[in-house]
Amino acid sequence: MKNTIKITIPFSFKGEEYTPYAIIDLDDYIQSNDCLSHAFNIVVQKNNINQYSYEYEVLEASPRIFSKPTGIAADFLTNQNFDLDGFKKNQLEKATIEKLKIIASDVLNIDDLESHQDIKQALLRAYDKGKELY
Repeated sequence: MKNTIKITIPFSFKGEEYTPYAIIDLDDYIQSNDCLSHAFNIVVQKNNINQYSYEYEVLEASPRIFSKPTGIAADFLTNQNFDLDGFKKNQLEKATIEKLKIIASDVLNIDDLESHQDIKQALLRAYDKGKELY
């Protein structure tokens, strides 16, 4: 299942209420290493809001509301706020464990790394040390 979240930036302009939004594919978004303030630009683009307009300025100052998460993104949404850093960390850890499972299987003939916590911890520590070198 994809990890997505809806960002809505409601605002008023000339007595009318607007609720522009965008659905963000978080798996792709975290690859860009952007923070959530850049999600504003996605809303602007998806809703064809001119960057030189008054609407843009009002939108820029309006609150960002996060909702309708899919996948594990739901674990990182609290009171309409999304913990992107926590989500990134979780996804990085999952990707690391998947790599270590392959190593454990190929090199150590261990098909269930979770049942060998000591080896899992050793591989994680070695991985972390290797990252420190680069």
